[in-house]
Amino acid sequence: MSSKSINNLGIIIAAGGSGKRYGSGNKLFEMLDSKPLFVHTVLNFYGYCPDSNLVFVAPESELNKFRSIMAKYLPGNRIMFASGGNSRGRSVKNGLAVLGNNVEYVAVHDAARPLASAQLLMKCLETAVKYGGAVPAKPVTDTIKRTGDSGKIIETIDRSALWRVETPQVFPLTGLKAAYNLAERNGMEFTDDAGVMEYAGLPVHIVHNPDNNLKVTYSEDIRLLEYIKFHL
Repeated sequence: MSSKSINNLGIIIAAGGSGKRYGSGNKLFEMLDSKPLFVHTVLNFYGYCPDSNLVFVAPESELNKFRSIMAKYLPGNRIMFASGGNSRGRSVKNGLAVLGNNVEYVAVHDAARPLASAQLLMKCLETAVKYGGAVPAKPVTDTIKRTGDSGKIIETIDRSALWRVETPQVFPLTGLKAAYNLAERNGMEFTDDAGVMEYAGLPVHIVHNPDNNLKVTYSEDIRLLEYIKFHL
């Protein structure tokens, strides 16, 4: 175990999405600097928690492929795997179920964000310990408009308190589990874990992240990612 490993930290890397907006193929298998994209994501955080506390959640049909590729680039690893569900929330819940009893805080991170650093993870963990929950984000700088069904602008939204939220998002494990259980009982679904925590009335604080944390969503994002990684 690495000296930087935090025994009470769990990390869930969520790769369970359908990737419909990307096009053909799974974006996480795209090669970047001789490694699949998702391997870069794992390596950024690898060693910061025990292997048994690092859970990779992926579609059941591709679990074996992810597992074999992981073994190639991280031989001897003991990373845990869990099957993704039919929603992001269900996928995260499946990952939470694999974590051991020693975990007190859990970070949930998108596998499609290979630029997030361990320093960002640690900053979010420190904030979560202090306030109860933390998400990295950037302030909205574009002018935001709200429209009606016809496309006509109805109003300009005040952007002064708006943030674009990223991952890793870090929370107390017991709080996140309770929030997901509540949301599931009430039939509620959210696009990120912070939304689930907010719904349950639990605190979440913003961590300003000035660094690039691109999430690969569209096929052209791969070219942008390569440029950021190798030219900036």
